[in-house]
Amino acid sequence: MVKNKYILFTPGPTEVPNFILKDMSCPLIYHREAKFHDLYSATIKELRKIFITNGDIFIFTASGTGAMEAAVSNLVNRGDKALVAICGKFGERWRELLFRYGVYVRTLQVPYGESINADELERKLRTDDTIKYVFTTLTETSTGAVSDIKAFGKICRNLNRLLIVDGIAGIGADEFRMDEWNVAVAVGASQKALFTPPGLSFLACNQQVWEIIKNCRSPRYYFDLVAAKRFAEKGETPWTPAISLFFGLFDALTQINKKGIANAWKQHRLLADFTRSEVKKMGLEIFPKQPSNALTVIRMLKDVDGTKIVDYVKNKHGLLFSNGQVELRGKIVRIGHMGYIKKADMVKAIKAFKSGFKHATKK
Repeated sequence: MVKNKYILFTPGPTEVPNFILKDMSCPLIYHREAKFHDLYSATIKELRKIFITNGDIFIFTASGTGAMEAAVSNLVNRGDKALVAICGKFGERWRELLFRYGVYVRTLQVPYGESINADELERKLRTDDTIKYVFTTLTETSTGAVSDIKAFGKICRNLNRLLIVDGIAGIGADEFRMDEWNVAVAVGASQKALFTPPGLSFLACNQQVWEIIKNCRSPRYYFDLVAAKRFAEKGETPWTPAISLFFGLFDALTQINKKGIANAWKQHRLLADFTRSEVKKMGLEIFPKQPSNALTVIRMLKDVDGTKIVDYVKNKHGLLFSNGQVELRGKIVRIGHMGYIKKADMVKAIKAFKSGFKHATKK
């Protein structure tokens, strides 16, 4: 068995506290009996408080990308037209999924580090009345940028379009009010701000999309929401769920909701503010113009390789940060502060980053 020798400060998966791991070690229950029915229904109730919705929520034994595919396969038909608002790698994932399902995709894309301008989104939609859907990302962990979903929702409501949001990294860390902001469908996952191991993802949808779902002709089996709804009415999932993860997720959700989701957003914002203030004292820049509360993304100086920092901090200090992806590799360092993270943890992380930066700048 390969065990880690570091503490996770990545933007997902995040560090899982011991009490969650302990919960997950409980003996299994059968997923077709009353005990699981109660657990499933209670978990959905807690998730509604996190998403702030009265709509349906479904839980899949899958990564966040599974919930994204569920959103696509249950909503769009081949030949439909969608607009994808992209500010990073995970926005690009929406585009890739839609292509696979034969959707005509228009894109509104900004350079990495920037966020989509709401006025530009509205202009784009007004030029094409045949666009039915808008797909976008709340928190783009590849760049650290956050999107103005509230403004996007108002635009989509006024123009009669459906807004679908990837909230995998942001929900629980960045403000998100699904019903109030007119989000038709939102997806999330267990391994980010909800500090549970990877393996569960969620899809929340409002009532207006059910006729679309029922009439959608795209092929789906495992992710069929009609089947999921039928089983959910009994407190079950159509297929065998990751029962142990349900134990952990329910406890994490109840911990968050005891304090209130608004307090969770505030806590993440305070950690983000502290981390960025320390980084700026070093003369470094924050990469995104509109940063998320979930992580801090630091722009490297031209002669500093971020890869060296990540490797040094892992080997010397036992903390794992994240490198940039693809063309951003070595050019940024990403430090996650979502989930079960305290200020003392970030003090330790900043100290380690300063040590790694000093090492990387040695001639």
